[in-house]
Amino acid sequence: MGRGFVLPGLAPTGLAERTRFIDEEVARAIGGGIEQIVIVGAGYDGRALRFGGGPTRWIEVDVPSTQADKRRRLSTLGISSAGVTYAPVDLGRDDLDDVLDRAGHETSRPSLFICEGLLAYLPLEVNASLCETLCARAAPGTVLAVNAYVTPATGAGGRALRRVENGVLSLIGEARRTEFRPGDPEKLLVVTGWRVTRTTRSARGKLDQGAHLLMLAGEPVQA
Repeated sequence: MGRGFVLPGLAPTGLAERTRFIDEEVARAIGGGIEQIVIVGAGYDGRALRFGGGPTRWIEVDVPSTQADKRRRLSTLGISSAGVTYAPVDLGRDDLDDVLDRAGHETSRPSLFICEGLLAYLPLEVNASLCETLCARAAPGTVLAVNAYVTPATGAGGRALRRVENGVLSLIGEARRTEFRPGDPEKLLVVTGWRVTRTTRSARGKLDQGAHLLMLAGEPVQA
């Protein structure tokens, strides 16, 4: 999940802007005293290595096979992953709330939750359940940082390009399961208990006019 593929309809600057946005949220969280960061769909994310050290505790959530391969690669390189708790999960079947409990996530303390390059690869109902679960675990001061690939509803050329992109993604095991139209990512956060506080977007795609990456940060409404 969130491997960072560059597809024809996506402006090349989009991935760089996505990384910068999430990095800024991590730096903001650490600077603000948040000491637990949860990356859902972590894949091969290296932020625990880049920002690690100090009191911050990292929990990486992903499928067991990806986590095992990542840990093997780190071990081969002689890189320690001390300070990282690996929480194996299948988001479509497992209870994320229970998984985070077993990983030692503390609901009484603020967290930074990160879902980078993830939402498009999950069904909409799983995305909603994910955001609701994280909101229910969110102490005051918690932040959720997500991104979504937003595409326009019309345009034959754009639709054809997306079919090609989706076919390529399916072949490499990264099939898109949710397509976001303008306004959909914001609605997803709002209906699952989050208030959007910060957004930024990439440049529009040159081939798929209007397509862009949207990055959002939100706070739990009940906080």
